[in-house]
Amino acid sequence: MKMRETRSLLGRPSCNEILSRRIFQLRRRVRLDTQRLRTRTIEQLDLLFAFATKFASGEIERVRENGKEKVVTMKQRQMWAHVAAYVGQIMGNLAKGYDERQMDGDLAELERLVNEIRKEAKAREAQAAAQGAPGDWKPSSSKPQSTQ
Repeated sequence: MKMRETRSLLGRPSCNEILSRRIFQLRRRVRLDTQRLRTRTIEQLDLLFAFATKFASGEIERVRENGKEKVVTMKQRQMWAHVAAYVGQIMGNLAKGYDERQMDGDLAELERLVNEIRKEAKAREAQAAAQGAPGDWKPSSSKPQSTQ
């Protein structure tokens, strides 16, 4: 049925025509907005991928945390490689199609991975503090043996 056939006798669009047009416009807007959102999200994920790759490859050797410069350990590099791989997987899924629930779950997992790296760095720092910094001499608790 053509659009002109659905007009009322007064020349105004019918309710069905108005609803159909609005649904069409909404679908087009959602498709465009979703595409824009996917493009922006992929761009942001690409930046995160580049950042994680720099850590994993060793381009970034030191980080500053709490005003102190620290060396990135091999374990942290491996964890950043895992983050980079996961970001790539998210980008691939997003390129196929946008599923908001899946994206929320993927981003939550990504956040968990990054938090795991932070926890490992803090644990390493606490362990280093407990053992004392290199060059800090602490007397041992053992008593010297007497020679007789």
